[in-house]
Amino acid sequence: MLSRIFFKPVTRPTSPDRPARLGDVLRATLERLPDAQRLADHAVWTHWEAVVGPTVARHARPERFRRGFLVVAVDSPEWMQELQFHKRDLRERLNARLGRAAVRDLFLVLAADT
Repeated sequence: MLSRIFFKPVTRPTSPDRPARLGDVLRATLERLPDAQRLADHAVWTHWEAVVGPTVARHARPERFRRGFLVVAVDSPEWMQELQFHKRDLRERLNARLGRAAVRDLFLVLAADT
């Protein structure tokens, strides 16, 4: 019960005589930037392991994200085949985590040996 009260976001009515919260000002400013969408798309890397799970994350990682297409490097043909079957589910889960339909499709590539 205490954690629910303690971690509850504070919502204050905004009035002209009260200063705005810095986080709100920064969020509003970033949304107006021309590249704001591209900045928001980088959240894919942040959420990748939470969406795919630790096992898949060890074998596949996002490489590039442009115009709704996420290029995912996979370490073996077996994992590429497996992920081919899960592309739709992964896309839906990534978009749910991002809060918008940012990922239109996943393109799987075999990672270069390093």
